[in-house]
Amino acid sequence: MKKINLFLILFAIFAFTQCDEPNAKPVQAEEITVESEMAQTDEVADQNKPFYQGTILEAIDAGGYTYLKIEENLEGHKHEEGHVHKDFWVAVEKTPAHVGDVVRFQKELVTEQFYSKILDRTFDELMFASNLQHKLAD
Repeated sequence: MKKINLFLILFAIFAFTQCDEPNAKPVQAEEITVESEMAQTDEVADQNKPFYQGTILEAIDAGGYTYLKIEENLEGHKHEEGHVHKDFWVAVEKTPAHVGDVVRFQKELVTEQFYSKILDRTFDELMFASNLQHKLAD
């Protein structure tokens, strides 16, 4: 019985909200596609992600990824025992990369104890990144 009463109430609300007023003007909705809205959201999100920069110490292609060991330049920030850099691993979409290249990229996700089946290797910490860019010579 409760279901029938609920149904009747919902039907009545629907019926009353669908009635047109005789002098009502149609409202023009702004046309926004889902794709363009998502693209704008992605652009804003990408702008908010910081870029990391460093020199490639090691590069390994495996599957659809390129794994890069990066020596990050922290310019002015002291790290362990007075070092001014930190080494870490990054995974990006498969791309040409060579030891000694200076690159920059945006962090997407960091995982701990990541096991790569293809490499049969566990990374203590692995950053998945996007927007890999090679620095041009000055």
